[in-house]
Amino acid sequence: MTRITRMTILLLCVFLWSAFSGTEAKANTQTAASCNPSDVQTAINAASEGDTVLIPACPAGVSWTSGVTISGKGIIVQGAGPGRIIAYDNGTEVLTVGTGTLTVNIAGYSPGFSASSITTGETLRVFENNARANYMQGTVTSLSGSTLTMNITSTGGSGSTHRWLIATVPSTVLINNYSISSEGSGLFNVTEDTSFHTNISGIKIAQGTGSISSGVVFNYASGGQAILLHDCWIESSTNDGFSVYSTTNRGVIWNCSFDSSPWAAANEAVSFRLAQSSTSSWTTPATWGAADTTGQGNMYVETNDFHAFLDTADFDDSARGVWRYNLMDNSGVSTHGPDSSLVGMRYFEFYNNIGVFNGYGDGTTFALDWWIYWRGGTGVVFNNTLAAISSQDYTSPDVVLIVQNLQRNSGPDPCWGANPPSAGYYYPSPRQLGMGYVTGKGTANYPHDGVTNSPTDSITYVGDSEPIYVWGNNRLPLNVVTRDFGSGNSTSCSGATYDSTANYVVLNRDYFNGSTAKPGYTPYTYPHPLAQCGSTATATGSTPAAPTCLQATVVAQ
Repeated sequence: MTRITRMTILLLCVFLWSAFSGTEAKANTQTAASCNPSDVQTAINAASEGDTVLIPACPAGVSWTSGVTISGKGIIVQGAGPGRIIAYDNGTEVLTVGTGTLTVNIAGYSPGFSASSITTGETLRVFENNARANYMQGTVTSLSGSTLTMNITSTGGSGSTHRWLIATVPSTVLINNYSISSEGSGLFNVTEDTSFHTNISGIKIAQGTGSISSGVVFNYASGGQAILLHDCWIESSTNDGFSVYSTTNRGVIWNCSFDSSPWAAANEAVSFRLAQSSTSSWTTPATWGAADTTGQGNMYVETNDFHAFLDTADFDDSARGVWRYNLMDNSGVSTHGPDSSLVGMRYFEFYNNIGVFNGYGDGTTFALDWWIYWRGGTGVVFNNTLAAISSQDYTSPDVVLIVQNLQRNSGPDPCWGANPPSAGYYYPSPRQLGMGYVTGKGTANYPHDGVTNSPTDSITYVGDSEPIYVWGNNRLPLNVVTRDFGSGNSTSCSGATYDSTANYVVLNRDYFNGSTAKPGYTPYTYPHPLAQCGSTATATGSTPAAPTCLQATVVAQ
């Protein structure tokens, strides 16, 4: 697909999005004088509600040592093109950095891409998964079946290794050299507008020397409209913050690439960090699946590709997240419970994702410890195609369930499982796994007297039974295990005997694993209505088809 064709599709998507959202497409456009943050901020300041701000091409990259702010109005911010990670190799071939003819065996494509996305003569970059400084760039000679042949004319780094990614070349590259002292700020700081969906696309945020700063920050506003982020590429490193940092439970992120270098040491791609004082999520029923009647009751992350993250996401206090139709390339997800946090995740939905794992016997296997690490709240996991995490180097379970505060001296209810008269005596722990909001009555067997039941702890509602359901995945059942926090951590409880997660998270009571679907649950419509150029990926585990813009019927107002 040529760059002109991609831009035409992107502009059509913006038009269709405007039609579907019921908002009149605005004619006013502000073009930033350059890719510098000061010029971009000037264009943002000059824009009015619904206007478009264009960031020009800067393929060599421009350093950002500060961020820009979008607040008090909803606008469209559009770069000239992000490039994307479009495919990955088979993980077993060894390639050596060098010029000349290169042959790559493609094992699969990112959501929305296929063989038809690659054209002869197109410039692509092949780079090492988790060490992006090692790369080869050149033009496509041919693509026959899964065999990609290229003429490499430029390189970076050196060496021979396996695990390679194939990417298109970006046009608008913003380098994260922004350093801050505490998390919560980034290159794009967006506060929800109350009447217009702020929309950011067409940019690549490249790794730089920045410390702690994130790529894009979603900030909550009362009565706000979901922020939209799509057609982007954000790199993560050991120093910077999160690719996306969100303090709101609404928004849509789609058609983006996220990669970590080196593996596991980077922060999460998407972090849900709602204010710890925000407890309404735990005092109201779930708006998961079709119960989200507005499409803005959860944060939706769909048809993206994630590469080389131990944890692509962190669902923290009060979070309500939907993670679907994504490529998980040697990458897992995590949640927070009321342990190091005060409230803990409310729920998340994880479905129709494809998990790729490359296992070796030479010590180079990424130490992927799970597909899901689950510390609190509830959710559903279904229709995923997840490779078994098994190799000669090591083996890990698919899902780890843990109630950390049974043995952890932190959070609002530390060392909850101390000196139990019998196993599971103090069940349930506040907002533990398999707990949600159903009856509004709640119960927690407080260890200070062993008798009192209460609907709240010192923070908020403790929850009542709302089990986790795991079903319909490519392996039935998935390998789900319970795990304890243990005594070897700096915040471990001491001086007593402590209960175990296995006595608090019980199969067929707190979670179900196999073929039993969650009663009454129906997934929310896909693609999300606000993602008018969503992928047509399926849940079969086959390569997703190329993206298409959906037809729209414009209703006269």
